[in-house]
Amino acid sequence: MNRTLATECKNKVGKPVLLKGWMNQLRELGKINFLILRDRSGYIQLVIEDKKELEKVSKYYVGTVIEVEGEVQESKQAELGVEIIKPKITVLNPVEEAPPVEYNKDEIQAELPTILNYRPITLRNRKIQAVFKVQATVLEAFREALRSKDFVEFRNPVLMKTPSESGADVFEVKYFDGKAYLAQSPQFYKQMMVGVFERVFTISPVFRAEKHHTNRHLTELTHMDGEMGFVTSLDEVLEVIEYVVRHIFEKVNEKNADELKLWNVTTPKLPDGKFPRVKVKEAFEMLQKRTGKSPDRKLDPEPEDERGICKWAMEEYNSDVIWLTHYYKNKNLYTQNEGEFSLSYDLLCRGIEWLTGTIRIHEYKKLVEGMKKEGFDLKNYEGYLQAFKYGMPPEAGFSFGLERITQKIFDFDNVREATLFPRDVERLAP
Repeated sequence: MNRTLATECKNKVGKPVLLKGWMNQLRELGKINFLILRDRSGYIQLVIEDKKELEKVSKYYVGTVIEVEGEVQESKQAELGVEIIKPKITVLNPVEEAPPVEYNKDEIQAELPTILNYRPITLRNRKIQAVFKVQATVLEAFREALRSKDFVEFRNPVLMKTPSESGADVFEVKYFDGKAYLAQSPQFYKQMMVGVFERVFTISPVFRAEKHHTNRHLTELTHMDGEMGFVTSLDEVLEVIEYVVRHIFEKVNEKNADELKLWNVTTPKLPDGKFPRVKVKEAFEMLQKRTGKSPDRKLDPEPEDERGICKWAMEEYNSDVIWLTHYYKNKNLYTQNEGEFSLSYDLLCRGIEWLTGTIRIHEYKKLVEGMKKEGFDLKNYEGYLQAFKYGMPPEAGFSFGLERITQKIFDFDNVREATLFPRDVERLAP
């Protein structure tokens, strides 16, 4: 007999089936007992009346791997509207001690550090599974959206001879008799690939040696990056990004309605037309009127500022998202400037930066001049500079943070809740 998945049993009422999965819960009530089996499709209830069948599993714990032959019957009480009767159970792999965390309830009654310490098993919790089903859809939709706009996916290395960004926040690793660095960004490689395919994207781990102990920082995170050539305006880039964001939410709403319902959340609210935009200088002036905070700042907005800007966007535009553009000059060595401002842009959502990007400097001489001014050793960047020396069109790029997107779909306080196996200053396990 071929295996049937739990959710497929709805179409097999009155027929025999073979199920395989994990024992998620066992309720021993005496004459009639109930076992909840979990497989990749969901959960189904087994009704056990035979004492011999009950004895096969009653001495084992949640997570025991079983195989079941039984008959499907309708049930108004069962979650799927069907259940399995007269089951014949085979234990494939027993669990002989209780798990350290009770993960098979609706909610795990434990603090986040404990949940993360036992991640391989707490990920089996239905609600936590839902988070990462949604995250998988975000990745799928990101790819679909950019492919529909003629972007080509490529894989970038994460070991680099030279740091991709200036500053000390970089991991140095031993590399044979020398040293290498873990990539802080795939920017160099996606820019090089614009000279090959014109429009490219990559999904890549990036590493930041930032000693932050906040609920929004990780040392390893996933970037979803795009880069496009022959860019003529800021509008052109932002329109592509807005299309990607809309497609992601449409896909999540279509494919993960059950997961969103389980958490009682909705995807962020988008405006009917273009996303609202505000320049950094204007945003600071707006915040001064609302909070009294000085507008004479030329640094990146602080977390408190981002929350204030998003609150304003909801009040003024009924939108959870807003563009923050035209940072003060020299935000990034590789960015085009316009007067005292740079052609850079961040997308904020529900109080946090989701995406960052810039219109790039694509002229070889201008790029070299800027790198020399900043004290860069050009010998370390010969490969990168080749792409510009031998013909690079006007270009722009952007980078989403996968974990932050997931975090704000569920409106979690801590980004670690939206990260499968978080890495931070104190955590390298499991």
